[in-house]
Amino acid sequence: MKVRFTRPAQRDLVRIHAYVSQESPEVASRLVARLIERSRQLAESPLEGRATDEPNTRVIVAPRLRYFIFYSIVADEIHITHIRHTSRRRPPGWNR
Repeated sequence: MKVRFTRPAQRDLVRIHAYVSQESPEVASRLVARLIERSRQLAESPLEGRATDEPNTRVIVAPRLRYFIFYSIVADEIHITHIRHTSRRRPPGWNR
């Protein structure tokens, strides 16, 4: 399966990088790379994540990183919809 990052997920990665870069640009780059790598691993086991209360949306936790990766399976693709730190609340309309 192909893994695609939606625009909101891409914005999430940019925000994560910007926030962590305030302390360490190197750590921020490694973190974002690990989140992307973990997301791409879903191609091997797309049903790995647990179902959420949002229709057709699943979630995995990136180990040791403390980030949720939200995604949906659309035909033969996995769409990464959002990436959020575990301490953050979901905003209204988060999966749009």
